[in-house]
Amino acid sequence: MPEPPLFPKVVVGFEENPRGEDAKVLAERIVASDGGGLNVVRVTDADPAETLAELAERGEADLIVLGSTHRGAIGAVSPGSVAERLLKGARARLLIAPKGYAESDFAETLHVVGVGFDGSHESQAALEEAAELARRARASMRVIAVGTPTPPIGAAAAAQAAARETGPDFQTRLHDAVGQLPSELRALPILDRGDPVERLLARAEEGLDLLVLGSRGFGPVMRLLVGSVSAKMIRHAPCPVMIVPRPVG
Repeated sequence: MPEPPLFPKVVVGFEENPRGEDAKVLAERIVASDGGGLNVVRVTDADPAETLAELAERGEADLIVLGSTHRGAIGAVSPGSVAERLLKGARARLLIAPKGYAESDFAETLHVVGVGFDGSHESQAALEEAAELARRARASMRVIAVGTPTPPIGAAAAAQAAARETGPDFQTRLHDAVGQLPSELRALPILDRGDPVERLLARAEEGLDLLVLGSRGFGPVMRLLVGSVSAKMIRHAPCPVMIVPRPVG
């Protein structure tokens, strides 16, 4: 007996432009593989973020798919844009198709799923989502954590905080989290150090078919950059990026 869809109700925010086509193609591929239903919502004459958020609030959207662009069209990550507004509290998962997705040679099935991890509840929710996606696709996983460099001597309090978040204890949490995943996922723990966005983008360039992130966090000390990390990732990532909403409670 086939498994029920992971995303029973997929909604794509669509405009008549290349970015809208990117989102539509990605959504169609998800529905074809997952078995859910697709609702193409044309948002040209409405408030896109409000329209899509209301669908999620009413339980009519489990996954919202948008196209990515720097400005102007739906999915633009600029102050007050559709994706940014949805990032701030939409109940549905948010999936951004990279620019040019519809015309690219992206595989129609997942082979490698990446996930940002920092040990928080948000990143744990993202890890669980990524693991289920990888299991269903028989894909492998990369669990990516990024620690910021230790501050210069003199910033004692900041240095101590960074050491707590990027030291052996955090490495242990990362390896423990990966160790709890099913062996068939072939999950690889990756601990990087540097600018969170730069390191996540670099890892995405190494062959990820999907990057899953929690709605807050994205790695040790990344909480200092809440909003900027997620916004930059969905604008610049070379692969689709899924944002998992904050767990309820």
